[in-house]
Amino acid sequence: LGYQKSVEARARELGIGDRVRFLGFQPDPLPIVACFDVFALSSLYEGLPLALLEAMAMGKPSVVTAVGGVPEAVQDGVNGLLVPPRDPSALARSLLRLLNDPTLRQQLAVSARGAVEQRFTIARMVREVEALYRRLLAREEVVPGAQPATGRGVR
Repeated sequence: LGYQKSVEARARELGIGDRVRFLGFQPDPLPIVACFDVFALSSLYEGLPLALLEAMAMGKPSVVTAVGGVPEAVQDGVNGLLVPPRDPSALARSLLRLLNDPTLRQQLAVSARGAVEQRFTIARMVREVEALYRRLLAREEVVPGAQPATGRGVR
């Protein structure tokens, strides 16, 4: 909470305090994301952020830093815009580019939603995990001291 107060104070110092809202934790952020024209994520470190996938699934064009697993979801210029981490100028340029180009925003939004529907569904994840387990169970390697896997219970 102390950090939030300092960020709010900085926003006031910059003269943007009346245009920025710090909402804190939201148990259901999707209604808020629905209001976005553009989704931005300026992380320095990430795995594969669920917030990004949710925004993409909602058809929101995104500007995100190319860290961790983010480039696995976002192809620069195809279904979002990637910027280098710790480069606020690049982030600002990309945000302005999207805000000033409704055609590009729409193209990226449609492509983002399609990417999630194609690559990041629960059904696909289950199929891929199941396939991994099948491959692991099929391996004939024996770990010293371990009992061999029988594969029972797996169809």
